[in-house]
Amino acid sequence: MNKLKSSFVNNLKALLWALLIAGVIRTFIIEPFKIPSGSMKPNLLVGDFLFVSKWDYGYSRYSFPFGLAPISGKIFEKSPKRGDIIVFKLPGQENINYVKRLLGLPGETIKVENGLVFIKPKNADTFQQINQIDDGIFIDDQHQTQIQQLIENNYKILNLTNNGPLDSTPEYLIPMDKYFFMGDNRDNSSDSRVMSGVGFVPKVNIIGKVWFIWFSIDTKFSLTKFWTLPFHIRYNRLFRLVK
Repeated sequence: MNKLKSSFVNNLKALLWALLIAGVIRTFIIEPFKIPSGSMKPNLLVGDFLFVSKWDYGYSRYSFPFGLAPISGKIFEKSPKRGDIIVFKLPGQENINYVKRLLGLPGETIKVENGLVFIKPKNADTFQQINQIDDGIFIDDQHQTQIQQLIENNYKILNLTNNGPLDSTPEYLIPMDKYFFMGDNRDNSSDSRVMSGVGFVPKVNIIGKVWFIWFSIDTKFSLTKFWTLPFHIRYNRLFRLVK
């Protein structure tokens, strides 16, 4: 009886230690996320499973489970860079995670004209265009459509049309300690261009930088036919670094 009790206690201790270590890793080092929508095509697809590094930009209360840590602002803070793909908490609905690309930095002015993005750096007088037409065509594996690509700072984005509802915006002056995000699938993304939705994202809402894709399955896979999983894995996307 004593041996059985001792074995139970030892197993319980091992389980508690495993949970503690997993919690520390998830809070301070890496956290898994899944892509639920196509707003980041062509770089992130529906069915991609990601690891997000938590140390790149420091930690806020939202870095911890349930956002309960008594932290004001950020600790070990490092500034994100334009072009980073970042996971952040949706402002006003911090229980929801978003994945978008950082385009506008604090103090800058940003605008979109006919699908092209222009940025005026802080204390500058003129705007700079940061994207241009690329010759490539993206084949959407979900809808089997061809989509024109743009190239922007050495990464590709999608451009369905130049006159969509978010293809032209007013000029936005980005407040200090806030950032402006956009999805790579520019005509199918709810992002900072929607001021009544995402709007400017406070720095404390930033969770981490998308690191790499560790698993990916296509949109045709169904759990009711789980035995077909090997035929739906996107093997060419496994362990792919994200940029």
